[in-house]
Amino acid sequence: MLDRLLALLGGTAPAAREVPSEPLAVALLLLELARSDFDFPEVERDKIRDLLAQRYQLDAARADALLQQAQATTREAVSLYDYVKALNDRLDPAGKLGLMEMLWQVAYADGRLDKYEEGLLRKLAGLLYVSDADFIRAKLSVTG
Repeated sequence: MLDRLLALLGGTAPAAREVPSEPLAVALLLLELARSDFDFPEVERDKIRDLLAQRYQLDAARADALLQQAQATTREAVSLYDYVKALNDRLDPAGKLGLMEMLWQVAYADGRLDKYEEGLLRKLAGLLYVSDADFIRAKLSVTG
């Protein structure tokens, strides 16, 4: 019915949103975290590439391709909603804890935690329904 109404008005029906893959959603969140402090040094890029390769058993070329796809996607993304939703739909609590550990590793890759990184980490933990205990557990697993 909506399609007919839009056709009469000369518009088109909104395109269905494509559900992002888990690896792409994870790569995008890692990338957004790395960029949140307005500095994206090579050490953070390398850390993201290594984490993606390890988690998804990718060789260096495929990890680079995934990172490049995430970079292209982030330029077009309006919000993180679709990516967080995809991860909430796919990850169990242990998977979300692993993701939080990855995020903390990226945040500390340059040797310091910026206030913007910490703010985004807290926001993502809430959006992913990660408990405060797991949030701290993930941080401590990375920082010792």
